[in-house]
Amino acid sequence: MEEHGVLAERRMRRAAGEVETIAVTALRERIGDLHGDRRLGALAERVVAGELDPYTAADELVAAMTEQG
Repeated sequence: MEEHGVLAERRMRRAAGEVETIAVTALRERIGDLHGDRRLGALAERVVAGELDPYTAADELVAAMTEQG
């Protein structure tokens, strides 16, 4: 029985890793190349001006990019 539990746990970890990989790949494709993107430039300006920290700016960019599709 314990062996079955170990196998089930391994399968769960493997499946979770696969789902995570697929999700990250999909997000990368959706976001694409951000160099020159006006949203990225605007957020960078706000970071330089001290209006936003880089983590909040990144959160805003991800939210904007994932809401599009």
